[in-house]
Formats: sequence, C-alpha cells, structure tokens
Amino acid sequence: MSNISQSKDLSERVALCEPLRMYLKPIARINITVPIPPSMRVTGAQIPSWEIMDKIRELILPDEFVFLRLLKNTGELFRFEGELESKAIARSCLTRLDNTLIRLETSGNEFRLRAAEAKLPYPTRTEWETFFRETKGMNETKPGERADTIHIEGLPIRWFQAKQNPLQAAQAAAAAIGPSGLPVSSATSNTDDKENKPSIEILQQVFSAFGEIRCCDLPCLDPYRTVNGILGTNVPVQQDTTFDAYIQYNEYIGFVKAMDACRNMKLMITDETNTAYSANIKVDFDRTRHLSDRMIKKRRIEQMKATELNKLKQADTQRLRDEDERRKEIERLRIELQDAEAEDVAGSKDVTKDSRRRQREEKRRLKRLESKRLHEEKTLAMKIALEERKMLIAHRKLESMRLLEELFNRVKVQIAQEELSKKERELQEQRLRGMDIDTTNLNTPPPFMPAQPSTSTAKEYKSLNTSNNKDMIEAQLNELRKEFYQKDETIDDILRKRTTINERKVF
Repeated sequence: MSNISQSKDLSERVALCEPLRMYLKPIARINITVPIPPSMRVTGAQIPSWEIMDKIRELILPDEFVFLRLLKNTGELFRFEGELESKAIARSCLTRLDNTLIRLETSGNEFRLRAAEAKLPYPTRTEWETFFRETKGMNETKPGERADTIHIEGLPIRWFQAKQNPLQAAQAAAAAIGPSGLPVSSATSNTDDKENKPSIEILQQVFSAFGEIRCCDLPCLDPYRTVNGILGTNVPVQQDTTFDAYIQYNEYIGFVKAMDACRNMKLMITDETNTAYSANIKVDFDRTRHLSDRMIKKRRIEQMKATELNKLKQADTQRLRDEDERRKEIERLRIELQDAEAEDVAGSKDVTKDSRRRQREEKRRLKRLESKRLHEEKTLAMKIALEERKMLIAHRKLESMRLLEELFNRVKVQIAQEELSKKERELQEQRLRGMDIDTTNLNTPPPFMPAQPSTSTAKEYKSLNTSNNKDMIEAQLNELRKEFYQKDETIDDILRKRTTINERKVF
C-alpha cells in the first residue's frame, strides 16, 4: 500500500536536496481522547466511533485532517490520532478541540474531548549512545559497530529511480492517490514498482547533505536477499512501492545531523507547478551491524554461494530441457521412419523403370562430384608441394650465397696478411742491403751507430708500398667475386680458386 499523500501547505518545509526538489516536512499529529461517562460504562451501550470522528472533523473546519483514525477503543475511552498539514494548523486545532463538549445525535449523549500533541516514537541521542556502549561485541573503532549508520524504511521507489526526473516522479505520485487525496493502489502501478528499482546514486546524492557517505545498502537490489536479511535462496524481497535503505556516514557528526534532521519529519517532493507530495518514513539507527565489515563480507560470501547454486540449478534445468527435447526428437524420427517404411511397403509394387533410372543417374552424379572433389584436392596438394619446393630451393640458394660471402671474406683477410708479411720481409732485406753498402763506402763506420737515413727511407717506402698492395689485393678479390656471380660454381671450385690466389704473384 502506498504511503504517498498530497501536501497543500509548504510553509514549513526544509530543503534536503534542491536539484531533485526533495524536502523534509514536520509531522503534525495530535491525539484526541474521548472519555466514556460512567453511566454508559455500566449499561454497556454501543457508541459509534464514526459519529465521533465526524463531529471532530466538523469542529476543525475550515481545516481538514490528512487522516484521522481510531487508535484505541476500550470500555473507558476512545483514542483517535489525526494528522494535519502543518504545526501551526495543529496548534490551532488543539485550541478548538481541547476541553470541547460534543453531543451525539443518535444517542443524545454528550462527551468532552481531550486533545494534545502526539508524541512520536523516535530514538534519542542517549538511546543510541547507551546501546553501543552497553551492547557486547561492539567496537567503536570499526565502521558499522558504532553510531554511524541510519536505517530508513518507507522510501518511495518512484522518487529514487535513476531514469526518472523529479517531475515524472511527482506525476507518478499524483497518479498513486485518488481524487479525495487518499492513497489508492492499482495492479498496473504495483507491477511497475516491482519491475523498477531505486538508484543507489540518487539516494547518496539526497542524503549526502548531512555529511560524507561511506557506503549504502539497498536490500531490494539484491535478488537473493530474503525477508530476514539472509542470503542463500533465490526468493526476492516482496515490496510494494517503498524500499528500505542503510546509509553509513564517515563521521559521527554526519550521523547526528541526519538523525536530528529526520526527527518527526516526513519526505516531500514537488513538481514544477509547486504541487507537493509527502511520504511517511521511519528513521532509526542501525542495531544489527548491517554495514560492518564482517557482515558485508558474510553477505558477499553468501551471495556468491547463492549465485553458484542458482547457476547449478539453471544448468540442471537446461539439461533436463535438452534431454526432453532430444527424447521428443527421437520419438518424432521413429514415427517418421515407421511412416516411411509403411509407404515403401504400400508403394513397392508401383516402382517403375523411370524411378530406377533416376536413382542410377543420381548415383552417377554423386560419383562424378566425388571424383571432381578428389581431383581438386589432389591438384591443390600438388600446387602446395610445388610452392614449398620453390621456397626450399630459394632458401638453400640464399644460404649458399651467405656461405660463399663468408668464405671470400676469410680468403681476403688471409691473402692480405700473407702479402703484408712477404712485403715486410722484402723491405727488411732491402734495408739490410742498404746498410752494407753504406758501410763499404765509409770504410770506418761506427759499430754502434745505426743508419738513420736508410731506416727512415725504408719506413716511408714500406708504408707507401703497403697501401698500394692493399688496393691491388682488393681489386683482385672484386674480380674473383664478379666471376663467381656470373657462373655457377661449387665448393670445390671455390677451394681451387683459393689455391690459385695463394700461388698467384701480385707484385
């Protein structure tokens, strides 16, 4: 049953979330007591409560009750509870109702009314401090085990849907109440509310006005959460148009602000035309450690277990469904086979020459197709083998060229070293011959003085001839390389070339 009603007086509203047009409005309720006279208690006369309620409504005109209901009916008194639009109207009605005498037309009896402001049940600061101080197992250093979480019941689902703006939510709320202002229920609205879910982001945006929120939990968003809050079954929580929420603040001051702000308040939303709708909510501090780390971890583990069980159940259901379908298919094929056999037996006498010819042609056609397929596969295999052979030959040629290049490099280095050694020996011999000639011409050369000019000349000659020798060796190697690339030669030819190069006189 929806708890949404239309509000006409907006004078006492308190802003909660202006972007979403959400406010808090004080609850103005009064208690009206009607004592039964002692004479009527003895006789046991039946007093109609509806007539007393009509008289009370007449006394507060032109004001009206949001609702008026009977709380208690004993042999000594009647007690009624009524809610008005604002605190100011409630005070005015208390003045008109308290100590007022009414007379019932049906019985002619007179009753004196007693009216007072209703005291709504709401936890105080002393209560939650005493609870967390005296309850065993509480650790005020851990979140969820201290005064930091509020539990709100009766929040309208349509007001916190992510895909609806506040105007659509207000229009939906208007559709949920009747022409008289009283809430009504319909099958269509109930179906929509069950399909749509509230948004935890919208909830955090609304209640973050009191402080930074650490985490939130909406049991209705968990498909495996049962009514008692334990996971493990796939029975969803049955709700009408409202949902519960657990909101945990980072700081104690945020929790205190939220509790104080929601004291004796109800939630209100307005549309662009400034038409307001209010909903009664119940706010209390969390007494079950719902958002403690231990309980969160426990719910997560239980949720994983429930998910796995659900997957196994779905797999079993799918397996049974597949087996049933397979069994039906086998039965259908069996019936078709029986029908075909019956038709063959009945029409075997009508088989003609043309039918046999068509069967033979069909067999030939299938045979031709099969031979064609085999030929194509064989041709494709030959093409693939040929391409692989070409790639292998190219790879081997490339390896041969690299091997020959390495051999030529080594031959070039060896030839250069041999020629340099040979040239050094010749220069050394020339230097020695020059020294002998100088000794003969001078007749008395000092035995310990080296021939400096001859050595210098020999060194210059050596460096000059060495450079020329290198150029000549490089030119000869280039000629050999050109000859190799122009002709197809084997490894033996290369070795013979190498022998020829070593024996050839370069200088």
